[in-house]
Amino acid sequence: MKQTERYWQPVALAAMLLGIGLATVGCKGGKGADKDAATVVAPQSLTREAALLKIFDEGDFHRVEITNPWDTAAQLASYILVPRGTEPDSLPAGEYVRVDVPLERSLVYSSVHAGVIDELGAAGAVAGVADGEYFTREPFVSRIAGGEIVNVGQSMSPSLEKIVALAPDAVLVSPFENAGHGVIDGAGVPVIECADYMERTPKGRAEWVKFFGLLYGVPEKADSIFNVVEAAYDTIAANVAAAPSRPIVLTEMPADGYWFVPGGNSYVAALIADAGAEYPWRNDRSAGSLQLDFSSVYAKAADADFWLIRTYGRDLTLDDLRSVYLLNTQFKAFKNGNVFVANSAKVPVFEDAPFHPERLLMEYATIFHPEVTGGKLKYFHRAR
Repeated sequence: MKQTERYWQPVALAAMLLGIGLATVGCKGGKGADKDAATVVAPQSLTREAALLKIFDEGDFHRVEITNPWDTAAQLASYILVPRGTEPDSLPAGEYVRVDVPLERSLVYSSVHAGVIDELGAAGAVAGVADGEYFTREPFVSRIAGGEIVNVGQSMSPSLEKIVALAPDAVLVSPFENAGHGVIDGAGVPVIECADYMERTPKGRAEWVKFFGLLYGVPEKADSIFNVVEAAYDTIAANVAAAPSRPIVLTEMPADGYWFVPGGNSYVAALIADAGAEYPWRNDRSAGSLQLDFSSVYAKAADADFWLIRTYGRDLTLDDLRSVYLLNTQFKAFKNGNVFVANSAKVPVFEDAPFHPERLLMEYATIFHPEVTGGKLKYFHRAR
């Protein structure tokens, strides 16, 4: 049985080849662009945890710079966020995309991003979505069903007619390496590169809420959300740091002959470490997934104390693991009954974790160190 991780909705980059007749937003330079840079004190970024996101308060607008996750010496995108209905006295030199904020009719491709927009109180500004069948939270489910929010279809092949009729004021997508947006790059609608999923630390990804706060006109609320998340995360990590043991943790399961495990420099590896556990591939420097065969995984993780598996649509049992591959029964975690499963079709583990990593950190800490947290599990359950 192939288990598919749905950590974010597939993004319709190819489908962005659309000729939407909206006003051009690409800008270069502007009034005051020749200002003597030597007399200007460079502002400090409003972010401190995110490695890929920098936000600068320029007074009458915000400047946002997104680093290319696949080439950190380069910019993926630069934005000028201008309060709707105003015109700044001066704009910076260089190439950027101007976005009038707050957004009012955005097209959002990810249910994860829609969720944080809702938490910010701006769900009404989501006019369209892709892959609407994968949106499981209210108010989106009801609004999609009732047609209040337009489902433009599958993210890789959306309906051109629906998107043109929607006339969004911005499209929020998750970028892929070496993949552009086709003719939409010059079609006049801002494309917001939501590269948050490429952050390597849980708090770094969570801090992207500040960008969404600016896009939807509620920066103070976004700051408040992140401050609460950061404080809770740090408290949980500090509590388990002194735990007398650091159990070894294995994740995921083999599918179609391969086992995809998170790299040692990944978000998941960081979360496991902060939850007071050891990850077998902690010395690996990969930020993405490692494609391994069973023997390679077994050589590293045969003695893992816990085995965490995320599934979609089925509550995996120990018999299922046995039937998928008999040698799964040889892992220490299987023998000791320490296999924990989260069915993401039933619990919002993928929706909650990106912007509320403290919730998943508490979950992991409760599994690894129940004597410290004393909490109850929300996402995972012990496989029987």
